[in-house]
Amino acid sequence: MDMTNSAMAMGLLHYTRHFDLLACVTALLAATHPMNPVQGVVASFGVYGALHACVLAATLRRLESWRRKFAFVAGASALSMVGVALCLHASRWGAPMPGMVKPALLLAAASAFGAASYALLIRYCFGAGLEPKAIVSITLACVVATLAVLASRLYLVGGTLWFAGAWWFAFSGTLRYQDPRRRALAKAARPAANPLR
Repeated sequence: MDMTNSAMAMGLLHYTRHFDLLACVTALLAATHPMNPVQGVVASFGVYGALHACVLAATLRRLESWRRKFAFVAGASALSMVGVALCLHASRWGAPMPGMVKPALLLAAASAFGAASYALLIRYCFGAGLEPKAIVSITLACVVATLAVLASRLYLVGGTLWFAGAWWFAFSGTLRYQDPRRRALAKAARPAANPLR
């Protein structure tokens, strides 16, 4: 296997660098949260979508043009805002529901829309080769992370940042696990590590 194919097999991203940078961005946002000038939940999630997309684009293993990366970041930001805006619009309709049922359903829907559409955007822009099963896994992980923040009530302290942070790490962690290039490398290396099996 030549160096190009070997790098391709290692995965879509430099994952260690990706998670380090994501942790730094999350910590910086948490530290500056009281000074955050962004107003409104739709705008906030537009910024969060753009930040995760910037981290992802900056840690790609394969070289991509700046034009493609810029289009990707803009698309991710737009998808994030559209998902939240649709759920806010939907919150004005429908029958009243007890307790936190309606917010939970709306947050789950926004999270699922964001995760699935973002995974498809990654697949389209960077040829990630994510199969439907991988996209479903990523989507479910993001929904679970979002609902965990809602159930824990952490958002009462840090606001929407808790939702964004949990969603980011759920998305990236599941993307790493489901990355077909990493999985192919792990599968190819398995027999060499255990020649007697």
